[in-house]
Amino acid sequence: MKKIFFCASFFFLIANLFFCQDTPLRGPFNQPSNGVIDGVVLKEELPTRLTVPYQSVRAADYVWSKRLYSRIDAREKMNQPLFLPFDSFDGTTDGSFYKPTKIQEVDDYSWNKDQSRWSLWTIIFRHVLLGDLTVYKVASDAYPALEDGYSLKYPIAQKPNLNRSDYFNDQSYRKEINGIISSNGVGEYLRLPMASEPLDTFDVIKTNQAAQEYIDSMVLSNSDYALLSGLDKDKFKFWWDAANANSILRKDPKILYLASNSIFGYNIKEDWFFDKQRSLLDRRIISIAPLARYTIDPNLEIPERGNLLVYDKEGKAFIYDNGGFIEYTDNYEEREVFWLYFPELRNVIVNYFVYNDKSDAQWMSFDDLFWKRQFNAQIYKTSDKFDREIEDYKYGVDALYEAERIKDEVRKWEIDVWNY
Repeated sequence: MKKIFFCASFFFLIANLFFCQDTPLRGPFNQPSNGVIDGVVLKEELPTRLTVPYQSVRAADYVWSKRLYSRIDAREKMNQPLFLPFDSFDGTTDGSFYKPTKIQEVDDYSWNKDQSRWSLWTIIFRHVLLGDLTVYKVASDAYPALEDGYSLKYPIAQKPNLNRSDYFNDQSYRKEINGIISSNGVGEYLRLPMASEPLDTFDVIKTNQAAQEYIDSMVLSNSDYALLSGLDKDKFKFWWDAANANSILRKDPKILYLASNSIFGYNIKEDWFFDKQRSLLDRRIISIAPLARYTIDPNLEIPERGNLLVYDKEGKAFIYDNGGFIEYTDNYEEREVFWLYFPELRNVIVNYFVYNDKSDAQWMSFDDLFWKRQFNAQIYKTSDKFDREIEDYKYGVDALYEAERIKDEVRKWEIDVWNY
């Protein structure tokens, strides 16, 4: 029996080494190249840490709970370790920069990251590309204005596979993710010159044929389309598959990814509850969502989510409009980019460390930061019969007072338990 167990363990280890050898390691390392250590010791323990599981709670001991929605603001000094240092993507706003096409290119040098520590968004962005995190949309496709993504009902599911990321292997998944984590840029229309009239062009419209069948039919049926025979067929097939039926083909999209300076906060959904067995008022974060800025139309009665604003290294905001990126200086609104299931995120952030201004040798992990509540969050919504946010019935300073009142009520409940 021991031999069978040993053989099975050995095979599992070899299989993991074989499949993971091309997968980027987790965590920023202080070894930029072979033989070079940026510091005194090599932080080789980074990719081996595991999360400490939550205390198990029986349903019979779950005697009281309250659901709270809070916002972690980047402007508060206590929260700065979550948002710093900033990363950036080299290149200009024409889209000619960071464009990973396979999993080994995730850490390409055109993505400038700090050597020793990353912001929470840098970690999230990287592991979304690596396929370690499930992205939940903020709204359903049927009701885009009803943004109830905190319920985690709209996942962008990946296909079950081993050590593969659908971002680099599934074109539809990659397109959907890019529509969330980058500017809403799309490629220019594919217009090809005619052979008989070089000054004229024609639009390539997708039919119910396969890409190769369309190319063959055009080349054989009409000399005006002879230039299709010299087209890069792999690119053409990619554009053809990405297009919707009866629509004009588009070239490669111009993508401007969200850098960490484009994230201005995080919304968290958490449950505060009383565990009778431990006689303790505890709390668990259920989901978390990064906040970015979107254009809005102030003339609408209910402002709708517009284009995503992406900021460059100088802090200028850009949007994709009319075939290119233009600077934007008008009204905006902060909204969730997507939601993540926090227990799943814990498995990632446990291997990344937060800056400690007391000692560079003793940094705690991001998971420790959330566990120890080393951040400040302002309540903006709580569970009630109206399912509304505080700002729906309180305004300005009164909304802040209402948030503090809710927090005091939760704490007062615990105190009243021990008063006879």
